[in-house]
Amino acid sequence: MRFLIVFLSLTFSLSAQDNGDKEFIELYLKIQSLEKEIASLRNEMEVIQTQLDFYQSKNAEKISNIDAKLTSIMSIEDLQKSESVIEQPDLILNTYDQAILLIRKGRLNEALSALNSFVQINNDSDNTPLAYFWMGEINLTNGNLAVATQNYNTLVGLYPTHWKIPLAKFKLATIYLQQGNDDRAVAQLENVIKEFPESSAAKASAETLSSLE
Repeated sequence: MRFLIVFLSLTFSLSAQDNGDKEFIELYLKIQSLEKEIASLRNEMEVIQTQLDFYQSKNAEKISNIDAKLTSIMSIEDLQKSESVIEQPDLILNTYDQAILLIRKGRLNEALSALNSFVQINNDSDNTPLAYFWMGEINLTNGNLAVATQNYNTLVGLYPTHWKIPLAKFKLATIYLQQGNDDRAVAQLENVIKEFPESSAAKASAETLSSLE
């Protein structure tokens, strides 16, 4: 009788242990499954974040390109009247971008120095011809006609196919007029009309010629 009781007690104990082991294994497998799901979700989140960062970067690049294009067709007066740009301390600007900000703030002499530094270092940049144009604009605004003439002629000589050339040549004509060299101015205006008949500079040249008659 005592043996039977001991046997039943051992059997119950083993059965309870088996059940406990089974529950532990099931719990362990569930934890493993959850860990895999969490890892998978984290991976998906990283992919989504990477895609988000990419598209945000592309959009910022597009906006920057549009802003640069708009800036390049403005006059100094337009820039100074345009909405001021909020400077970001962590944003590293090259000297061309710095110059545009300085023009917007009306600090033309500082902008001129920045542009001079830029063209000396960045001969092959897309902004180099624009930098020469802005240098001409600043010097023209400051009344430095000889230096402005040199800036515009540098642009025309180095970048003859650049889209700013018609306007640069028109600006040269206006300088010749200010200097009293009407014959040279007329020749330049006629040249603009002949070479760039569809440009706004050609229209301005025609109007200027009409006013001289």
